[in-house]
Amino acid sequence: MKNRKGFTLIELIVAMAILFILIYMTFAAFTYITAFSRSSTQREAVQENLSTVLDQVTKELRQTVNNPDEPAPKGIAYPSPNEIRYILSILSDSSPAPPLSVDQYYIFDTSKDPILRFYMYDSDNPNTKRRITYTLSVPTDGGGYSPPNYTGIARNYWVSQQFEPCQVLYSNQTWNGSSWVGVTDQPITDQVVTNFSIIRPVWSDKVIQIVIEAIVKTPSGTGTGKITLIAQVTLRQ
Repeated sequence: MKNRKGFTLIELIVAMAILFILIYMTFAAFTYITAFSRSSTQREAVQENLSTVLDQVTKELRQTVNNPDEPAPKGIAYPSPNEIRYILSILSDSSPAPPLSVDQYYIFDTSKDPILRFYMYDSDNPNTKRRITYTLSVPTDGGGYSPPNYTGIARNYWVSQQFEPCQVLYSNQTWNGSSWVGVTDQPITDQVVTNFSIIRPVWSDKVIQIVIEAIVKTPSGTGTGKITLIAQVTLRQ
């Protein structure tokens, strides 16, 4: 019989080990790319939510009635000059304050003043004055949000247990002669906002500073990062 050449057992083991390492590296790279893509998509969605709110707020604030000769109501109702309003301003007295512990949830008091409220004229009807309101809330499933009834709540973007993401609520109402009517507490973001601050600085009551924040996952999924958008508006006279 002629001699046959082939692989030895050791060579086969070495080849299998190299193949296993290559497969593992390929799988790890694919997993990272998938996680990075998911993180980027989530970050873009959060960024879009924040940008939408900031663009809308700044556009409307530039139309605010701030003329001292205007009949009341006028200008900025909340916050007052030299005041900062943010998430703690609208939490219930029984609500935990951030940072939250495990199984803690915000409880909002709807009777408290909103984070931002101001008045402007209707662009289509200069004789009609509008009342614009922004505030924060969390989605509910009809059974209540505080324990033990917080089942079914969407928390897709809750990447940090310490800061619960909220949604921004928007109201746009007109005066019909006896009451304010129109859009009330309409969500204009997903549940992504971790803080929404409106600042009336001490150095000018005509300046409004807006800070809106969200927390997102890093591409590795092992850490968190913060998205912060800031704007400043000077009110017209």
